[in-house]
Amino acid sequence: MRRRRFLKGLGAVTVVVACGGVWRAWERGVFHAGQGPAYEPWQNWRTQPGEGPLELVRAGILAASPHNTQPWLFHVTANRIELYADIARNLGAFDPYLREMHLGLGCALENIALAARANGYRIDVTLPAGRLETIAVTPARPLVASIDLSAGEPMRSSLYDAIPARHTNRNPYDAARPLPPDVVDGLRAIAADDAQVEAVLVTDEAGKARCRETIVAATESIIADEIMVHDSERWFRHTTAEVQAHRDGPTLDAAGLSLMMTAVAKMLPASSPEANHRYWLGATRNVHVATAPAFGFIAVRDLYDRPQTLRAGRVWQRMHLWATTQGIAMQPLNQPVELVDRERELGRRPQAAAILAQLVGDAEWKPTFAFRSGYPTRGASPSPRRPVESVVA
Repeated sequence: MRRRRFLKGLGAVTVVVACGGVWRAWERGVFHAGQGPAYEPWQNWRTQPGEGPLELVRAGILAASPHNTQPWLFHVTANRIELYADIARNLGAFDPYLREMHLGLGCALENIALAARANGYRIDVTLPAGRLETIAVTPARPLVASIDLSAGEPMRSSLYDAIPARHTNRNPYDAARPLPPDVVDGLRAIAADDAQVEAVLVTDEAGKARCRETIVAATESIIADEIMVHDSERWFRHTTAEVQAHRDGPTLDAAGLSLMMTAVAKMLPASSPEANHRYWLGATRNVHVATAPAFGFIAVRDLYDRPQTLRAGRVWQRMHLWATTQGIAMQPLNQPVELVDRERELGRRPQAAAILAQLVGDAEWKPTFAFRSGYPTRGASPSPRRPVESVVA
């Protein structure tokens, strides 16, 4: 009788524990990754016809942005869209001159331009002159671009159709499958029409080895900087509740973990910022650079010219969209450029800039963005997005 009662009690405890585990898994989003209101903009971006220029903004908010900060605000009228930088959505010491913020704004501008042409608008883009300055001296919401709209013939492109399929892929790439020469040439050609932007692709073994060393060393320097770690960590969304509440920032679903590791990470308590960034270093060293068949840089002539940075962002968005149409994965690896700005902010010797100059091999072109490219081994998950209503003034 005692043994029977013990087994019954053990069975009851097992059921309770199992149910508790299932409930925690549900609460932590293990069973519904990429679902909920935070992900609806990816599905409904073309389902509300008759909105006029607001429909273009629905495409704009699906653009890439640093740490998924989505630092954009829009003023929309019948014949104009104005794009403003929301400086409050900054990355602090990770982006002290707001370079990455303006690259993301350039990405949004490119999506809007593609959507405008597809929806029968002619566009005239104006980029006000300006410099990349520190966060403290930059106005809270500066105007960075104006898009004047007029009637035209619809010109739908494959890049426009790729907008909802473009996602940053942080998974391992197929290291044994190099990019074909026509793909490498295609990526380079995307920047060819802009005299102020250059695309550099690195596919030779010696060059890739230097890129790997540079990116890992920059990541090591970043995680040794407590302020940079803190400013980066505040954007990370650890739980489903945080994702749905903020609808921005990096998430576990988009971190490049396997399905099993993602589930485990969601079930465990959130790690410390230091532990998270040590994981980032390990992933950078053992996955991101180790499996990359190609590295790339987008370079400009003047590293702190604001319009050139916006143009570079437009080039990155076009490259990523075009790569998506070719089944190619892309991921920013901008740690070396982040270190350039951090050294400048702190008044240190510009070691990172000198190393990047050697990698590019042309003193006239200064890298403002770095990335890897290759064939994916797993698909990429979408990142949450804020709704149009929250970014339109």
